[in-house]
Amino acid sequence: MFLRRKPDPASSDEELVLALRDGRQSALGALWDRYAHLLYGVGLKYMKDPERSKDLVVELFAALPDLLKRHQVERFRPWVHTVMRNRCLLALRGAKRDARMDEVPELIADDDGEAMLREAGLQQLEGAIGQLNDVQQRCIRLFHLERNSYQQTAERTGLSVEHVRSHLQNGRRNLRIILSRHADQNDR
Repeated sequence: MFLRRKPDPASSDEELVLALRDGRQSALGALWDRYAHLLYGVGLKYMKDPERSKDLVVELFAALPDLLKRHQVERFRPWVHTVMRNRCLLALRGAKRDARMDEVPELIADDDGEAMLREAGLQQLEGAIGQLNDVQQRCIRLFHLERNSYQQTAERTGLSVEHVRSHLQNGRRNLRIILSRHADQNDR
């Protein structure tokens, strides 16, 4: 499955994270040896596809140096597990979205029909975001569109992390309501 050496117990995960942040690529290899097989198991659990799971593990490790520079990681094992799970969920959502787009009848006959349908969906989402109150709009844009963390979103908005979470939850709920109303109006 994955090539790996016997993990070196001399360095803790946190020491390897610091070494990788400092640019020592050997730390990436040591983290690979410790976690690639475990992350593959997480991928397999969610994706149910061995090849796609392997690809996600490789993609995660390729992005790991940049991720660790952007995020403060105190406990690597639970953090990397969460990152892998989130990547799997995003991949599954993307696959479902693509499947749904395939199920939509061709409304436009040319080759750009699918692109136009996606663009229409994005325009609806953008319009729905525009209907949220200012704080929810800002939190949604920073967190989901600009991919800031809760902490980064809190710093940029001047809110506490708890308030950011609350505004995100309420904003997502309001987006679902707005988009479902729009879909109901189009069905009439």
